[in-house]
Amino acid sequence: MIVNVEPESGKNPVLEIIKESQKYLRLNYYLIDDPDIMSAIEERVNNKVNVRIIIDGQPYEGSSNSSLEALRKTGAQVNISPSRFDGTDVFDHAKYMYNEKRYLIGTMNMTDAAFKGNREYFVVGDERKIHKSLDSIFESDWKGERAGDVDRKNLIVSPDSENRILGMLRDGKKLLIETEELGNDKDILETLRGKGRKVKMILPSSLSEEDMNNAIDLMKSGANIKIMPADKLYMHAKMIHTGKFVFIGSQNFSNTSLIKNREVGIMIRKFSLKRVFSATFKEDWKNANNITRKMKKEAKT
Repeated sequence: MIVNVEPESGKNPVLEIIKESQKYLRLNYYLIDDPDIMSAIEERVNNKVNVRIIIDGQPYEGSSNSSLEALRKTGAQVNISPSRFDGTDVFDHAKYMYNEKRYLIGTMNMTDAAFKGNREYFVVGDERKIHKSLDSIFESDWKGERAGDVDRKNLIVSPDSENRILGMLRDGKKLLIETEELGNDKDILETLRGKGRKVKMILPSSLSEEDMNNAIDLMKSGANIKIMPADKLYMHAKMIHTGKFVFIGSQNFSNTSLIKNREVGIMIRKFSLKRVFSATFKEDWKNANNITRKMKKEAKT
């Protein structure tokens, strides 16, 4: 398994997964519109690779129609996410792909911003158990069926991932967290509140009023929280480092993300890989700013 960090790693590790596909390629993403990614997909289709893509039907960015049309022009087979993940306030928010040899699981969409200005993480690996589980999830979603048994030791999959995330947070002696949203899940917020000074968290500068209020509440309990300025990075990552392991994936700390959406994340235990996240968080912490009165006021406007 290899850990990649954006924007430092760039697109090449992702393009390699696509371009090395000889038999088939499967992608499940909330949003795909990066031109280089689209071109690589089309090239594989032209080389007789069986390419299937599942994409959310109503992404927040509001570009689903143009993205869907562009994806279908590549010649790939494209399905909108199953109806249970394509309703009001529920999404197919997953971010993974795999071919006949390797898989990729991460925090980023396949957009230009993901590779140029966002903090993102993804892993590339070839462990067969994980590969088999991703295939099971994808094929079930492709058919509109319920996914069967998947690898629960290494993967955390929504719907119904709240208890797994809570377990990680509760067991962590210290918590390093980078997340785009603080979210509204009451049990998650209560657990973080109980951890107090053991929590160090970095959030984006585009916090909603609700997230800012929750961040202030956690700080009153002793949590250390900083904001990543937009001119440095956009904090899109979803990363939890407990010391024992690291989690990255598509899940945010919201009730919808944990209980209703299609989301996929992975647990990382190897020490040499965990060090990558520790070092990145340390650097991000230096670049992040303390929450000021001005930030609090701006979040309300």
